[in-house]
Amino acid sequence: MDRLTRNSIIISAFLLVFLIVTLAWQRFGMTPRVWQLNDVLEADPVLSQAPYRFRVLVFLNGIATLSSPHADLVPLETYVKAADPALAERPADDAEVVAAERAFRESELRAIAVLLAQPDVDSVVWSLDRAWYHKHGVRLGAIPNTGG
Repeated sequence: MDRLTRNSIIISAFLLVFLIVTLAWQRFGMTPRVWQLNDVLEADPVLSQAPYRFRVLVFLNGIATLSSPHADLVPLETYVKAADPALAERPADDAEVVAAERAFRESELRAIAVLLAQPDVDSVVWSLDRAWYHKHGVRLGAIPNTGG
């Protein structure tokens, strides 16, 4: 058997094993923990009604990194006015803007509580969801790069 044939057989065997493992993985419910945590967030009746869908981006050593349009890098007012165009022209101290900010903060706290109720989640950190702003046509000013 020449070298090319031997290498082809080895690579083909590796790909076959990889295919079998990935198919079995899906069939027996061995989904990554990030997917499971996202399913938990989606199943929550309060969070399913919220305008923003929180997602777990990374889960490592008991720390869940959760996406958010706020994450202390962008004023919450920016998100609220982009999410609800009816609030766009209102001042920051308007009662409806304040109520929308309060509702968003409550949904953030609910997302934290839902994740911390999981036995293997010890902590939650936030990551700014820049894609949400891009999708909604909102230009963000200079935001320090936090490595995320």
